[in-house]
Amino acid sequence: MGLIDKLLRRSNEPGPISASAENFDSLISSTKYAVVDFWSKYCPPCHAVEPVIKKLANEYRGSVVFLKVSVTSNPKLAERFRVRSVPAFLFFADGKLKARRVGSMNYETFKQWIENSINSER
Repeated sequence: MGLIDKLLRRSNEPGPISASAENFDSLISSTKYAVVDFWSKYCPPCHAVEPVIKKLANEYRGSVVFLKVSVTSNPKLAERFRVRSVPAFLFFADGKLKARRVGSMNYETFKQWIENSINSER
């Protein structure tokens, strides 16, 4: 499966796409909207919000791409976006950082944050 297929979610694979320093810029620039989850395997709130992210990734399939970035594996990427606490969520529109949020969110709060971020770009 190619990059475009992953971006357009043409697979049955649920949830977000793993991103790294090597593919981050191409993934972000290849879509209108993206939500990036900076996380750590040592972070209980990161694991708590994971089902919410998977649900939203499936709901927004084809319109918002969800990416996961491990701060442990990608410290330079975390530094580039000044991520100092996880979970941290960044919203990109047309490849540009437009909003950020730190801390775990429930489904309703997370969905409202995405909707507000999209609406501010229209």
